[in-house]
Amino acid sequence: MVKTVVCLTSEVLPGSMRSVEVIGRSVLVVNVEGTFYAIDGICSHGLADLSRGKLEGHILQCPRHEARFDVRNGKVLSGPVAIEGRAWDLRTYPVFVEKGCLTVDV
Repeated sequence: MVKTVVCLTSEVLPGSMRSVEVIGRSVLVVNVEGTFYAIDGICSHGLADLSRGKLEGHILQCPRHEARFDVRNGKVLSGPVAIEGRAWDLRTYPVFVEKGCLTVDV
């Protein structure tokens, strides 16, 4: 795994998320009440950009087909709406706060 500084902590306020690219992979950094999480930035079902999704607490909803994921562990909570197929769990990545910076281990 590779540790990479992705942004400042001040750039991801509580209740917000930020899309970053780490070694060619789209990663979504999420701040839930001051705790940072990092998950795949692309939906496992419809390949949608999850940074355009809706975040409510620790639940992230895909903007394309409304699959819902828990950002704490990447688990899919509900599948896509009105479409065949299913969403799969997202990968999660360790996040470290170091000197005001967010570091993700991908």
